[in-house]
This record gives sequence, structure tokens and C-alpha cells, in this order.
Amino acid sequence: MSQENIALETANMSGFREVLGFAIEEWGPGYAVITAPVQPRHLNRNGLVHGGVFASLLDSAAGLCGTYCTVPGNVRRCITISMSTQFVNAVKEGFLRVESRMVSRGRKIFFADVSITCEGKVIATGQFSLKYVSGGEDDEGVSL
Repeated sequence: MSQENIALETANMSGFREVLGFAIEEWGPGYAVITAPVQPRHLNRNGLVHGGVFASLLDSAAGLCGTYCTVPGNVRRCITISMSTQFVNAVKEGFLRVESRMVSRGRKIFFADVSITCEGKVIATGQFSLKYVSGGEDDEGVSL
């Protein structure tokens, strides 16, 4: 795991990623861990974290686990082509931990399993199929 890669990716936390408010804690070939504190903007009208927040965090971690780049400064990109999510428990406060692992990889497509926990309790899980784009299939990535 390269701290330089995490720092470069963290610097790219704009748009919707900024709304989610997650931090990359661990990142390496085939895995990623992101964390996010539950924030008031994440809650639905029932005072619980909206399922869309969980789905987006699952999706973000899934993409990261397959796009670690061996060349700092280069990037690898992918798009989600299929996702299946299971919401297991509700949360209204706390700190979310999202862990993703690559299950299998082909030349253009990879598969990931992801889970969200909050204080040791499983909150949501997901299974993903993702497709590399713009040279993402190359471990060395492409320059920006």
C-alpha cells in the first residue's frame, strides 16, 4: 500500500465523493477500506442513514479495490455494470467502515464483495461487477 497513492486519490475528493465524506484508510491491489462518519446530511426523514448513502459507499469501495495503481500519479478507472445490495441493519449515528475485496478479475471486468459495518455490526453488503475504462485494465494505469 502506498501512502502516496492514498494522498493523490484523497486530493481528488470532489463532487459526490465530498458529499459522502469518506476517507480512504487502506488501499492496495485487490482491496480497499474507506470510512465515513454518519452526518446529518446522510439521514432520511426517519432519522436513519439513507439507503442511497450505503449503496454509494459500497459502490465507491468496490471501484477502489480494483483500481489500485502501481505507478503513483497515474490513475485507473472503472464503471459499475451491476450491483446487488443487501441492507441488513439501520443506523442513525456512528462511524461507518466499508471493506472491499476483489473476488475475480478478467481482462476488462472484475468482481468485488463489499461490506459496511458500524461499531462491529454488519449494516449492508454488496456484490459488484465493474468494467475497466480508459486504460484501467493496466496495473500501471494512465497519466492524468
